[in-house]
Amino acid sequence: MRIISITLALLPIVVAAQTVWQVNVGGSTLNPQNLPYYSPQNITIVVGDTVRWSNQSGTHNVNGNLSIFPSNPEGFSSGNSQSGSWTYKRKFNIPGVYNYHCTSDGHAATQFGSVTVIDPTNGVAEVSEGAADIRVYPSPASDRITVDLGTINAQSVRVIDLNGAVRMSMGASKGLLSLGLGELAAANYFVLITDERGSVIARPFAKQ
Repeated sequence: MRIISITLALLPIVVAAQTVWQVNVGGSTLNPQNLPYYSPQNITIVVGDTVRWSNQSGTHNVNGNLSIFPSNPEGFSSGNSQSGSWTYKRKFNIPGVYNYHCTSDGHAATQFGSVTVIDPTNGVAEVSEGAADIRVYPSPASDRITVDLGTINAQSVRVIDLNGAVRMSMGASKGLLSLGLGELAAANYFVLITDERGSVIARPFAKQ
């Protein structure tokens, strides 16, 4: 698959300050009411941000090695599973989607997560060529935008602000989507589309 770069030169953006995002780790396969987990399970952050995983209970780790998740932009791991009060911090400097899970016996069935990293100045730096027909319009918009997914069968469609916070979220989608913007403040945003292969496609828009 050929990789192309996109540059969002027409969208004026102010880069937010770097942020540390907290993910709690806990649970046990012995307790059906509190199975192994990461909370939050899926987060969207900005290039240069740090994620801090903190163990609350049980014996766990954070493993996003390329041997397990070869599509990750780069690998990362907290090492072997540990109990007690531990923390693991990772700064993410390369845009893309990072999947990870716990390697303790049986934990990966419920204890898995993802970190989506965007670059506010350039969008997601690399997207698949098949995303070329995806459009978001109009921009700037006042009350509503249309998301044209083209031939993509999206796993999810999210609207995020420049701090990486998810402001709107939809599940599996295809064709044309009409999204109301009534609850969004006037600002710049991204629409993030996750395709069938798990690749993330970014399209900017502004609300006036």
